[in-house]
Amino acid sequence: MNPTAPKNVLIVSMRKMPATNLAKSLQDIFGKAVNFSIHSYLEQGNLAGSGSPDLILASGEKSYARILDTHPHEKIILAKRDLALPLFFERVFLLPRGKKVLVINETHAGTLDTIQNLINIGIDYLDFKPYWQDCGLPVDSDIDTAISPGMLHICPDNIKIKIDVGMRQLSISVFIRMLNELDLDPGYTEKFISYNKKVLVNAYQRLSEQYLCAETLRLSLESILNNINEAIISVQNFNISECNPAAERLLGLKKAAVLGRNIYDVMGDQFRGYHRRENETDNILFFNNKKLFVTFLPSTETVSNGIFTFKEIREIEKMEESVRKILYKKDNGYTAKYAFKDIVAQTASMHELLGRAESMAQFDETVLITGESGTGKELLAQAIHNASPRRDRPFVAVNFGAIPDNLIESELFGYEEGAFTGAKKSGKKGLFELAHNGTIFLDEIGNSSTWIQSRLLRVLEAKELMRLGDTKVIPVNTRVIVATNKSLKELISQGLFREDLYYRLNVFPLNIPPLRERKGCLGHLLHHFLRTAGINKPITEEAYRLLMDYQWPGNVRELKNLASYLALQSNKDLISVEDLPDDIRIAATCQNVLPQTARDILQELALQFDLPLIFRVLAIFQKNTAGSKVLGRNKMLLLLQSQGIDISDGRLRTIIKHLESHHLIETGKTKQGTIISSAGRLVLGTLETMLGTAL
Repeated sequence: MNPTAPKNVLIVSMRKMPATNLAKSLQDIFGKAVNFSIHSYLEQGNLAGSGSPDLILASGEKSYARILDTHPHEKIILAKRDLALPLFFERVFLLPRGKKVLVINETHAGTLDTIQNLINIGIDYLDFKPYWQDCGLPVDSDIDTAISPGMLHICPDNIKIKIDVGMRQLSISVFIRMLNELDLDPGYTEKFISYNKKVLVNAYQRLSEQYLCAETLRLSLESILNNINEAIISVQNFNISECNPAAERLLGLKKAAVLGRNIYDVMGDQFRGYHRRENETDNILFFNNKKLFVTFLPSTETVSNGIFTFKEIREIEKMEESVRKILYKKDNGYTAKYAFKDIVAQTASMHELLGRAESMAQFDETVLITGESGTGKELLAQAIHNASPRRDRPFVAVNFGAIPDNLIESELFGYEEGAFTGAKKSGKKGLFELAHNGTIFLDEIGNSSTWIQSRLLRVLEAKELMRLGDTKVIPVNTRVIVATNKSLKELISQGLFREDLYYRLNVFPLNIPPLRERKGCLGHLLHHFLRTAGINKPITEEAYRLLMDYQWPGNVRELKNLASYLALQSNKDLISVEDLPDDIRIAATCQNVLPQTARDILQELALQFDLPLIFRVLAIFQKNTAGSKVLGRNKMLLLLQSQGIDISDGRLRTIIKHLESHHLIETGKTKQGTIISSAGRLVLGTLETMLGTAL
């Protein structure tokens, strides 16, 4: 053999990638002195004729065993590896201490070798679980992370976090053996070391840059923690890793003295279990003569890592007090603005309702106002108050849907000094006391808890209350008006509303009909709202007819919003159909023309597609379908394109799928095409009328 001729080395592996990566790194070292070729068992099958290479390098143990079976007389070396580049380990370093981690490699021995290499570089704080190809081992349900040097394709599907640490580098002992087998200059050893040094320097340089970014982020987070007013303690495996100045002040701790200690040793055994508590009432902690509210936010799926926050109950109550002041500071006082003259009524039913309400205003009995949202229940309640002998007294409105249950009691009935931490020294009047000699309006009474209902019943029956933290009874002379958009009888049957309270409230019942049942009021109401919005325009007959056909699910509130919309939208002398919102035009047309099911179909289609496009598709089906003659999607695309409509095949397929699901078209089971149905013809006619488009 010519000693100066290049050597031939065959690199064999189960998969192509490991062999390719190994060949590239070795080629960079040997240059033209060695020719490298590769063979992959999975991509190329068995190694039949090796071509008499000077050396066969097996990438892994499986490929090594197969070569020995078929080419026992060749020079074969198993390419043992060192650990991968440090660059790939940045995500591994971030894993919390004690975390269970799956370590994956091709063989059992390779997996154990990978684990040992990880331990050798200092990653000895993780709970490694070996896993190799076809091992059949069960994986613990609490394992969500896997580490592998390029073998993640065999990772179980249920593992969420997969960290590839990259292909491992060839060990120097194997490289020296290669030089001996190929009879090459030992000087290549220096090149091998130099090459790996260069790679390591580049890798560490990038790690250094990432470290600088991480250090900047750490300093920023530290600055936030040091300046935030909330007391925070972070833990890893329940050992304290951070304690900000606010926590030092609130808890009476010293950061230097608690860092690294178990939080239970610092806070005491009474603190155990606070990281698992979901009920807010269980999160109250007494520590150093302070009443604290504790929350825990896990930073990983392991509940031993995360942050505890501590708030003094007194400070929370001060903040809630400020919020309550804002919520109830309405119109600079407790007054009612509206009277019966402000209510527009043009139907006999509304006139009758207002007449009864005005009569009821003269008495102090409880009034129960029912009606859908947006019908004007608070407006009627204010009118009753202003028509009553109490008109010059307070009108206090409370919305049960806007106030948390744990605040409503102190708001309604007040509290005494010392009733709870943070209570005013002088105590506080409740809303019932503020409404003394006037009217209290309890809106959305159906949202109240049964506990509050019990206390309300006592006040209504005895005309007296007791503040929180007090023992004396305070008499109150308050007229009560309540309102709800729910069926209280249905809530009673569900155990959500007290039956005795219902009969105590339902003395003077008033039910406001929805706008759709008093269309006679619609025109006057609309013109009233338009004038309020600053415009005075007539409405075309066609537009008015559409508004009359519309069902007004949002009632008078929706009509008022329409007036505001028209004030901005209409720029002509007349308000026409074109000025109306699309949802009203479509819904009103459907209501007037189609049965209920068809109305719903057309409204649903309008939410997803342009109705003119739906019209064109149905019109083409109508024109091109006769008897058994049917129309396919490809022909449909051509016809639409001929009309200047640019649509993709996928979009058309989606439209046809929706039309078919609503039974507007019928599609053949094989290649019979699609025909329009009778329901489709009905919708097509409606669209033609609505869009003003001729077939």
